[in-house]
Amino acid sequence: MVSNSPNSHGTVITTPDLSSLERSSTSHLRNLSKYAQTPDAQDFSLASPAPSVVGLQGRRQLKRTDSTRGGRRNAANQTGRSAWEERNWMDKQRKFLQAYEYLCHIGEAKEWIEDVTHNPLPPIVQLEEALRNGIALAEVVQSLQPDRPMRIFRNTKLQFRHSDNIAAFFDFLADVELPELFRFELIDLYEKKNIPKVIYCIHALSWLLYRKGIVDFRIGNLVGQLEFEHHELEEMQKGLDKAGINMPSFSGMGASFGAEPEPEPEAEPEPVETEEQRIERELVENESTIRELQAQMRGAVVRIRLGQMMQGLWDAEQSLIDFQSLIRGDWARQVIEYRLNMRGFARNIQSAARGYLVRLRQRRREGWWQERAQNVISLQALVRAWKSRIQTQQIRTQMRKQDHGIREFQAAVRGALQRRLMQDTYEESHEASQSVIGMTAAIRGMLQRRTLENDKTRLQSTRKENVFFQSMARGFNARTQRQREAATLQKATNVIRTLQAASRGHVLRYNIQATRNELRETREETIFLQSMARGFNARIQQQREAATLLQASDIVRTLQAVCRGQTLRCKIQAMRNGLQKQSKVLVDIQSILRGQAQRRRLQDTLARLSRTSQFATALQAHSRGDLLRRRQGQDLRDLQKQHGKVTELQSFARGSAIRESADELRKELLSEVAEIVQLQALSRAMMLRIDVGTLLSQLEDEEGSIEAIQAAARAKLVRAKFQEKQKFFKANMEKVVKVQSYVRAKLQGEAYKSLTSGKNPPVGTVKGFVHLLNDSDFDFDEEVEFERLRKTVVQHVRQNELADQYITQLDIKIALLVKNKITLDEVVKHQRHFGGDAGRLLTNTEISSKDPFDLKALNKNSRKKLEHYQELFFVLQTQPQYLARLFRRIREQATAEKECERMRHLMLGVFGYAQKRREEYYLIKLITRSMREEMEHCPSLQEYLRGNFFWSKVFGAYVKSPRDRKYMRDIMGPIIKENIIENPELDLESDPMQIYLSAIENEQLRTGQRSRRSPDIPREEAIRDEETRRTFIIHLQDLRDIADQCFAALEDHLHKMPFGVRYIAQQMFEGLASRFPKEDQGRILQVVGHWLFRSYLQPALVEPEKYGVIDRGLSQEHKRNVGEVARVLGQVAIGRLFGGENAFLQPLNGYIGESIQRLGDIWSNLIDVPSAETQFDIDEFNDLYARTKPTLYIKMADIFSIHHLVAGNLPNICPSQDDQLREVVRELGSVQNNEHELKHVSSSEICLTLNPKLHDKEDPDAEAKTLFMETKRCILYIIRVQSGSNLMEIMVKPITIEDEDRWATLVHDELSTSSRRRGAYSESNSLIDIASLSYAELKRTALENILRLEQTGHLTRHNHYQDILNEIAVDIRTKHRRRIQRQRELEGVRLTLARLNDQASYLEQQLKTYNDYIEQAMVTLQNKKGKKRFLMPFTKQWDHERELQRSGRVPKFGSFKYSAQELANRGILVEWRGYTERQWAHIDLTISSNEVGVFTLEGSNGPISMPGASAQVPLDELLQAQFNNTQFLEFFGGGGEVKVNVNLFLHLIMRKFYKDRDS
Repeated sequence: MVSNSPNSHGTVITTPDLSSLERSSTSHLRNLSKYAQTPDAQDFSLASPAPSVVGLQGRRQLKRTDSTRGGRRNAANQTGRSAWEERNWMDKQRKFLQAYEYLCHIGEAKEWIEDVTHNPLPPIVQLEEALRNGIALAEVVQSLQPDRPMRIFRNTKLQFRHSDNIAAFFDFLADVELPELFRFELIDLYEKKNIPKVIYCIHALSWLLYRKGIVDFRIGNLVGQLEFEHHELEEMQKGLDKAGINMPSFSGMGASFGAEPEPEPEAEPEPVETEEQRIERELVENESTIRELQAQMRGAVVRIRLGQMMQGLWDAEQSLIDFQSLIRGDWARQVIEYRLNMRGFARNIQSAARGYLVRLRQRRREGWWQERAQNVISLQALVRAWKSRIQTQQIRTQMRKQDHGIREFQAAVRGALQRRLMQDTYEESHEASQSVIGMTAAIRGMLQRRTLENDKTRLQSTRKENVFFQSMARGFNARTQRQREAATLQKATNVIRTLQAASRGHVLRYNIQATRNELRETREETIFLQSMARGFNARIQQQREAATLLQASDIVRTLQAVCRGQTLRCKIQAMRNGLQKQSKVLVDIQSILRGQAQRRRLQDTLARLSRTSQFATALQAHSRGDLLRRRQGQDLRDLQKQHGKVTELQSFARGSAIRESADELRKELLSEVAEIVQLQALSRAMMLRIDVGTLLSQLEDEEGSIEAIQAAARAKLVRAKFQEKQKFFKANMEKVVKVQSYVRAKLQGEAYKSLTSGKNPPVGTVKGFVHLLNDSDFDFDEEVEFERLRKTVVQHVRQNELADQYITQLDIKIALLVKNKITLDEVVKHQRHFGGDAGRLLTNTEISSKDPFDLKALNKNSRKKLEHYQELFFVLQTQPQYLARLFRRIREQATAEKECERMRHLMLGVFGYAQKRREEYYLIKLITRSMREEMEHCPSLQEYLRGNFFWSKVFGAYVKSPRDRKYMRDIMGPIIKENIIENPELDLESDPMQIYLSAIENEQLRTGQRSRRSPDIPREEAIRDEETRRTFIIHLQDLRDIADQCFAALEDHLHKMPFGVRYIAQQMFEGLASRFPKEDQGRILQVVGHWLFRSYLQPALVEPEKYGVIDRGLSQEHKRNVGEVARVLGQVAIGRLFGGENAFLQPLNGYIGESIQRLGDIWSNLIDVPSAETQFDIDEFNDLYARTKPTLYIKMADIFSIHHLVAGNLPNICPSQDDQLREVVRELGSVQNNEHELKHVSSSEICLTLNPKLHDKEDPDAEAKTLFMETKRCILYIIRVQSGSNLMEIMVKPITIEDEDRWATLVHDELSTSSRRRGAYSESNSLIDIASLSYAELKRTALENILRLEQTGHLTRHNHYQDILNEIAVDIRTKHRRRIQRQRELEGVRLTLARLNDQASYLEQQLKTYNDYIEQAMVTLQNKKGKKRFLMPFTKQWDHERELQRSGRVPKFGSFKYSAQELANRGILVEWRGYTERQWAHIDLTISSNEVGVFTLEGSNGPISMPGASAQVPLDELLQAQFNNTQFLEFFGGGGEVKVNVNLFLHLIMRKFYKDRDS
């Protein structure tokens, strides 16, 4: 039951031990077993105290988890970890051992580099990233070779130029001759592909330098001396696992370089070991054995103790049950008491909460009114003022009505009264002035008091009405004001809410602080008052809530139960957490206390029991009996009370038992399901057979009657149905005919579908379509037409090449004429040298009239030479390894570009410019073979990317076919036409500086004045210009839109891309993947896509007029826009974001990143193509069996050139002396002799029929293929004579006279010599003359062939020789595809011919343009006088022209004189060195022209010419400077250099010399 593992600890019960208690009869042990099986079993684990040190009882043994570093990490989980989880510490830490050792080796390399360079490096964990830029490695080289000049590229951002630093380190490794085994690649460091290899290389370099004495110190050994954080080790280990690289072995590296080991320090004298030290040493040495022994002893003791414990528990099981019942009863009483206490506690809490809420609500209400007191007072004042204003207005209105009379009456009354009063007053005042004064004062006082008393009495009597009236007025005013304020506040709700929230918060904080201060002052009185108020309120509230609680007693009880449960759980959890924290101490103390108490109790009990054993026994017996009776009675009563629940529990138990038994029965049935199913099937079958037997026995008795009834019924039904159908057909005869035709067409279509896509077409289907194998007159005419067009294409290609060479030379001559390098006579001489009329070059009657393909005039020796040349070209075409080696040799020799161009034309001529599918197939094979040949000699992918291979030039010529031009026109034509050509406002300039300068130039050319913006500013300031920034953003948006259109067009037309291009890309991808298996597949695919874009798409995009994308040339602005688009597309194709020199295109990096992923998907779909053999339906044996041999149209000069090229490089092309090409070249002899011997052959193209000879490849199945071909030919005629369900049935079917007649008719119609129809397989080299055989002989021959093929395993009779029919069906489909292919080839040749004609027309037009230019140049040599301009008399220009006329030096095209100050004011003159601005007013500058397009500048100081101040300025130079965005030009080398603004100076010249008006 308890684990016997020797590794068990003394006080630990493991999960398997607890799981074994599942079937115990004690419920607590079963519950403990269930808890141990739950996921959070560690909550119930018994953690043992830490073991003591071996030999030192009481001293705690320190483990890894007790260390300083581990303590922080495991402090949180220490209490919850079980003992068996702590055992696997070493297994969890061992996985970081590799990362730790690797970090130590990095630290060793870091210290060594710092010792060499004396420069600090980043920390160890950051050193990998710091080494990527190669600066530290370059500094090592610079420190070790201080005399070596080198430049270290330093930049905080990683750039590709940092690879120069790494390259310098590679050069140093080569200088010190470090073996290749220890070196790393560029991508290992720059792209972090293999950083451990870099550290390994540094270690090896340190040992090599130490061995050679370059450095005098070794690299250190820090393994075990460094400490790292856990997260650092974890991150490093994750990085190593993710990289998936093998860690190099750093151990023993010094021995690999022959370095002596480090001298060990001298051993100190061994100290004398004492007895205690000896004991301690032996204990340490045998610590593991002692631990194991202690563990075994603890395990044995625990097992014995647990066995005794379990035995005791089983013996006292009934007592435990009784004890558990007592505990449950006590627990129930405690729970009930706790619930009652909690009810009272909840009432108190609720009363206190309610009081607090009421007080809080009251305080809030008072606070709310206090906050609005000022508003209420203002409202009251407004109401009072309003009432006063109304009363005053009414009085004034009444007074206005009686204004005049009142005034007069008042004046009279006032006057009389005033006079009387004044008189009386005057008299009385003299008499009793003093008494009057006193009495008056008393009266006033009395009246005032009485008035006040009356007012007070009146106010007190009407106090309620006044207050009510005021409240109504205030309410009305408040509501009115509130409505107004609500309308106003509604408009600024958000602002007011924010302000109110801030105000409320501030007021609330202020009130709370004030309340707190007041409460602190009156805390004791408040507490006493609150207690009294709470008591009173609580009693009242308790009385009120008693009735409410009685109504909602169920809800309250539930709520209280939830609260008590939650509170109890919280307390229990808190208590458990507290006890769990002190579990170890409490367990030790409790164990000690329990032990002492138990021993004392046991001793006392034993003593008492020994004294009263007899009496106690009797008393116990009576007590047990009484208790048992009482307990039974109580249990019986409890059970009777809980009768329903007990019954429900029993029903649950019975249901559970029944479900368990049903599950066991279901499991047993499922385990025997096969036997049960078989038994059921047998039973059903037996019962069914019994029923069927009974039914058959009944039917047998009435068999005769049943048959008669069935026959009569069938006859009746058939007659009725036939009559109805006949009647219906007669009524719908026309519809029936249409349906029949439709059905026939449907059957025919299904038959053709089964032939083309079915696996085993029937004989009838093959027979119905066998005529498709015959070659008709139309097929023959197409073949003849194709050969004629091929010959014409070759002629036109030669003619266009000759004309292009002539026009190119003429263009160069004219360019030299424009630059005055040559004279016009030389140009005319060159024109006359080529025959004068250019039309003769394009329509050469000598080439087109002669028949260069007739070789009858050749003698025997010449014909033999040509036959050898036929064999040579056949070998060169079909064996691509020869020309592939020649291509590599051309690249290794660094052949001149002009010579490469000639060789490229020769190679295309060898393959007939890929006009036929055969020649295109072999040309593609040559390119792919040459590509793989170059890959094998490239050590790395970077070396392959930097290669300039000859096969790429051949590929560039191959993709210039009309097919590719049509594809380019479809994909790029609409984009360039709509976005570039037809959009004159488009400008895609992405350089902010150029945009800024263009804005300045446009402003100066538009206004003729100098711009206020300075042109000499950096790009960072130029982009801040508002106009520049706005234009720059628009340009980037247009650039992104056009690039996106290009990608969309490429996706839409990807399926139309020529097969050859896609196949070459696929072969490049597969070749690079096999050559560099460690490279990422995505990286290789990106390399292939970049090559395809650079070699195929980009040339057509940059120069669309040359590739037929558009019909006319582009302007300079258009070319610049196209170049910007090409730059973005090229950046996407190369797979990198903009940076460095293209920093201002970095806003497009987000789009570039998305487009890189998009283009990657396009490349993945692009290389998904079938093999070339499948596409072209050609293999290496086709030429050996074809009846029609391939032909080649080539010039004799090209033949001799290819012969000379092959013979000159024969050792490199044919390394083997027994090679067949060597034998062919040997038979041909020398090139000079052949040229002399064949000089009388036509100088134009001749036709060579290529014949295979000396081929070393033989088809092992040649005989079987020939036999199979003859059999198929026989079967075709047999199935046309006889019919059957399958081929075997036809072959064994006897021959009738009708079959012989049909065969004779077939032979006469198709196989006779007079018939022009060519039957199926007529091109095969068959040894049987079928036309001379009878039908019986034909079948016998076919059967013999079938049996021979069956013996070789090619046929089998199990499928009735269906394989022959399948092959015939394949031939029918292939024939159809061949016709379609021939149609495509004819279309391609016609398209090529049309393109060549267009090129010829273009060359004619270009030639005509050049001739017209030459004639015009000759005409313009004559001087033409212009009309005389009117000049204002006595001006500087008038004086200047009079002076020129007087001296007889009037220029032919005019002369203009300006002062330097005037030119400076216009912004034209910028600087005249040697003269100050004050002197400019006295200095003149003359601009004259005596030659077309050439202007003379002369400086003068008054009438005196300045020495050296003269210069000739061609107009082309000015225009070129403007095109190159040159701001200023300088003239006059000797008379002080003059600097002028190019744009303004050109503006002046254009106005003065090329316009009629003057200014």
